[in-house]
Amino acid sequence: MDLSKAGEWSRQAKLDPNKCVILHNVPIDMTEDIISEVLNSVKVFGCPKLRGRHGDTTGSQMFLLVETSLEIDVNTVPLEVGIPGVVGPWGVHVPACDMAPELTEKGSEFQEKLMSWLNQEGKSLDDVRPLISIDQPTNVNANLVHALDRLVEKCTQAPVESLSYRKLRVFSGLQPVPSGEDDYDSWMEQATQMVSEWQCAESTKKQRIVESLRGPAADIVRFVKMSSSEATATDYLKALDTANGSTESETDLTVKFSCTYQEPGEKLSSYLYRLDKILHRLFLKGGIKVEDLNRKRMEQVVKGALTSDTVALRLRMMYSLRDPPGFSQLLREVREEENWISTRVSAKPVVNSKPAVAVPMGSALDEVEILKREVKELTTQVGKLLKNVTSLPVGDVTTQIPCVGTAKASGFSTAATTKGSDVISRAGIFCYKCGEDGHTTGNVKG
Repeated sequence: MDLSKAGEWSRQAKLDPNKCVILHNVPIDMTEDIISEVLNSVKVFGCPKLRGRHGDTTGSQMFLLVETSLEIDVNTVPLEVGIPGVVGPWGVHVPACDMAPELTEKGSEFQEKLMSWLNQEGKSLDDVRPLISIDQPTNVNANLVHALDRLVEKCTQAPVESLSYRKLRVFSGLQPVPSGEDDYDSWMEQATQMVSEWQCAESTKKQRIVESLRGPAADIVRFVKMSSSEATATDYLKALDTANGSTESETDLTVKFSCTYQEPGEKLSSYLYRLDKILHRLFLKGGIKVEDLNRKRMEQVVKGALTSDTVALRLRMMYSLRDPPGFSQLLREVREEENWISTRVSAKPVVNSKPAVAVPMGSALDEVEILKREVKELTTQVGKLLKNVTSLPVGDVTTQIPCVGTAKASGFSTAATTKGSDVISRAGIFCYKCGEDGHTTGNVKG
C-alpha cells in the first residue's frame, strides 16, 4: 500500500477523516509500547488509539492508522513524530488533506486524475505540501474584540463635543433651599430621567452630575468617588438619595399609599397625580413590581376617590370591564371628563340676541352721585315739612280749603280771601252743601 490509498483506508475503517492520521516509515518490528509512547508525546492527538497496520511495498516498513480524540488541524499537526535519539522520525499524513471540500464525493473525476498523476510520478500529497505556500491565518479574534471596543466607545460619545445639552439645575442639599436652586425631590426626578436619556459615555454622565452639585451634595459625591474609583452615575444618585431622600421604608410607603384619599374640592386629576408620586417612590424602593403598577393605581383610585365625584363614578363602573390603563391614558381620560363637566356647568342660556351696550365706568359713577344728591335733598325737604306739620295745634288751619262743588263747574276761583281778612274756621263746622269741613253753607257761592 502507498499513501495514495490512505484516504480509502480511513474510509474503510469508518473513521472520521478529520480525526485520524497515518504514520509512515515506521519499522515493521516496532513494538506497541514504543508506538504508544510516541503517540502520547504529541499533544495535538489528544488520546490517540491505534486502529490498524499495513505494510508498504518494501516489506521493511509499515503504515499505522491512528484515531485521535481531537480534530486534526493541518496547520498545527507536525510533519514528523518520534523520540529523539531513540526512534523515528516517522512521517505524518492527514487523510483529510486528500479530500478537498469540492472532492468529497467518492469517484470524483478530479480526485482520480490527481491521484493517477501522482502515482505516475511516484509522489504523494505529502511531497506536494511543502511546495504549496499556505499563509497562516491571522488570529482575528483579538483584533476583532479591540475593533468592536473602539466602535462602541465612539458610538457612546457625543457626536460633537461642543454640542449643547440640557444641564441639570443646581442642588446643594442646604435647608432652607437657597434662591436659584431646586429642592431635592425636583432635582432627583430630573437627574434620574436625564441620566437614562443621555447618549454619552459613563464618565461624561458623572461629570454632568458633579457640575450641578454644590456644598454638602458635592462632598457626598466626592466621598463616593474616593471610596470607589469605578462608581457609576447611578451610584452617585444612590448616595445622594441616602443622604437627602426620604427615610420611609417599603412598608411605610405601602401604608401611606393605601391611606391616601381624595380631599373635598380636589379634582380627580390632581388626586391621581398626587397618588402616582407615592406609587413611584414605592416602586423605587422595590415594594412593587412594574407589572403591578397599573393595577395597584386603579384599585386605590376606585377606593380613595370621593363618592360624590362623577368622574370617579364612571371609573368605578368601567373598572371591572377592562384591564387597568397606564398612568398617561388614565390621566387623559380623567381630564377629558372633567373638562366636559366644567363646560356643561359654565354654559348659560342666551336671553336676548342683541348685544349688551357697554356703559362707560365714569358716566355710571356720575349718575349715581347725582341720584344720591337728589335723594338727599328730597329727604331734607320731607323732613322740614314733617317738622312744620307736627308743630301746628290740632284744628288750626293756615289756609282756608275752598269748597269744590257748583263753583268748580262755573269756573269761579275758590281762593279763601274776604276783603283782606282771613277766614278762621272753627273746629266741628261742616258744610252740608259741598260736604267739606271748615266752613258753612252760607260761605259757598253760586
